[in-house]
Amino acid sequence: MAEVRLQATKREGTGKGVARRARMEGKVPGVLYGRGMEPVALEVDRRELITAFHTEAGMNVLLDLEMDGSTVLALARELQRDPVRGTLLHADFLKVDRRQEIEAEVPIHIVGEAPGVKEGGVLENPLFTVHVRAEVTDVPDSVDADVSKLAIGESLRVSDLSEGRTFTILNDAETVVASVVQPISEEELEALEAGVTVDEEQPEVPEIEEGGTTGDDGASEGSEDTG
Repeated sequence: MAEVRLQATKREGTGKGVARRARMEGKVPGVLYGRGMEPVALEVDRRELITAFHTEAGMNVLLDLEMDGSTVLALARELQRDPVRGTLLHADFLKVDRRQEIEAEVPIHIVGEAPGVKEGGVLENPLFTVHVRAEVTDVPDSVDADVSKLAIGESLRVSDLSEGRTFTILNDAETVVASVVQPISEEELEALEAGVTVDEEQPEVPEIEEGGTTGDDGASEGSEDTG
């Protein structure tokens, strides 16, 4: 897992005014908390924090927070963003130990070329991340999903991703990660767009004589000459 050093400063005072002032100075106010410590209000440089999140580990990047002459190993656990601009407003940091087990969302990386695709099939990838449990330093940047053996009609499941791993995937083992499906024909596509299936039979419409209605027995009613 990637590890990045990040300078942090203890935040003097609390409240919206202090936090607003920190943001105007290009800082992100936050809180560091964890087992065996009191929560500490701090602030970090916004640009440096965003740069740290752009490593391969993404949000799971290990942060060496340097503060008051000491270093604390931490993970970002919650980010608050401006709903309109998307800028960072606040960050929570969790103090961790290197041998501590944590849970994290990890992206899936599709590798290989499926034979079924070469045969005209379409590769579908309905699952983009997996939930894993691992020691802090063993959380992967991504999990490879090898599709190089998939023919048309075959699927790769979560259970296929677990071999030789130093972490545990917590998703249901039968969840489909990727599959190769037969492409939809133009006729099927047009039918779907029309809201009906290709094989759907249209109901028979009974013939009705002019001036009459059809009863249950299919005979014309109301057309008899009453003289």
